[in-house]
Amino acid sequence: RQRRGDFKRRGIPDPCKAERFSLTWTITNFSFAEGCVESSFFTNAREQLKWSLFLSTNGVGLQNERCLSFYFNLVSGPETGVRCKGRMAILNSEGEEAISRGESVWTFKTVKLRNTKSGILQDDTLTLTCEVSSIHVLCRPENTQLQQVKVPECRMAEELGDLWDQSLLPDCSLVVGGQEFQAHKAILAARCPVFRAMFLHDMKERRTVSLCPPSLCLSLPEVLKELVTFIYTGKVPNLQDMATELLVAADMYLLERLKRMCEDALCRSLTVENAVEILIFTDLHLTPNLREEAITFIKSHLFDIIETPGWESLQADHPHLIGEVNRALFSVGAPAKRPCLF
Repeated sequence: RQRRGDFKRRGIPDPCKAERFSLTWTITNFSFAEGCVESSFFTNAREQLKWSLFLSTNGVGLQNERCLSFYFNLVSGPETGVRCKGRMAILNSEGEEAISRGESVWTFKTVKLRNTKSGILQDDTLTLTCEVSSIHVLCRPENTQLQQVKVPECRMAEELGDLWDQSLLPDCSLVVGGQEFQAHKAILAARCPVFRAMFLHDMKERRTVSLCPPSLCLSLPEVLKELVTFIYTGKVPNLQDMATELLVAADMYLLERLKRMCEDALCRSLTVENAVEILIFTDLHLTPNLREEAITFIKSHLFDIIETPGWESLQADHPHLIGEVNRALFSVGAPAKRPCLF
């Protein structure tokens, strides 16, 4: 296959506006063409579009006669899209239009080509001419973005929080320290394994009743309020102020994420004054990350910490923790000169 002829373009300064050109495609050995035949690539004047012509020989007409199809093919162009209008024509041996259509895709019966009177197929050569009257590259307005559907942010946590804060449509009560909180069994059961077990264990608990949660190691209403706020919203407004109490409650109610949040808050709050207290706390509750951070902090501030009252309590009541600190001090890579703590 080959393409013959030149473009006759009329340049338009604005690349978003129409641009006209014409070309001629000559197909030799036409009788051997099978399937699809593609022309060489061609471009418009500004070369931002790449085109080709396709000839399909596999078409079948209404009466099962063999048909051909010609059409434009946009090989590459802008993401914004392209609109194209034009006409095609098949030339006879005199260079005159024998068959023409004002469409960019069209079909015709091959019997018309084989008609010797038409003079179309001379020396088994088919000549096709195309005139593109309008190529319109769709442009985006300058300094604007494509309009997109704006999906609202998910407000589930806030909406569930409103149910809790405003006591909307409650069906159970939580009572701690003589204070009652209205809540929703479905939400508590969905978010907390312990509450789920409470509601499923006894048929009576499936009705609207007052619940007395097991000791939160606290019996403090404010801690229960923070715990249930987390269950509803995933947030803990006063985490830093009651991290130790909430960690105990989270451990008891199997709220692993809340437990890790409390550990992180305590790690960030380590000081010379509270490091020993936090280390002792980790001995009572399974918090390996917090334990490691507390020991590391004590190693780094040892000479200041051994002067605090908490250190004496550690030596007297938790000698095994002194042993852990010693092992950390004399571990591989630790400085050679360290005091022995007992």
